Amino acid sequence: MEIDPERHRAALANFKEAGLAACIDARLGDAHEIVPALVGPFDFVFSDADKEWYKNYFVAVWPKLVARGCFTAHNVSGRGAGAGIREFLTHLETVPDAVTTIDKTSRAGISISCKR
Repeated sequence: MEIDPERHRAALANFKEAGLAACIDARLGDAHEIVPALVGPFDFVFSDADKEWYKNYFVAVWPKLVARGCFTAHNVSGRGAGAGIREFLTHLETVPDAVTTIDKTSRAGISISCKR
């Protein structure tokens, strides 16, 4: 999902150039509205959006994730880790069917939560 039309066009062009356009559902619009309405199922979700909504996105998508599927989130450590990220990471600790790893090999950090 991308709310900015120019970035959405650029993403579509990149997916096409990589030969992945047929595999990606790239939507233009507000993720606050689109994500809760998504049907699923999903095997992989990558979130790099407004950090204060990470928990909301996770809560909306997790029930629709297949077993052994993963929800990943970018910018969970370092400079980008504000209150929304702390709330998201705290929530991950309460999810009984999630195994979460934080990859800190980059400054931004990526959380990887896989469903049991």
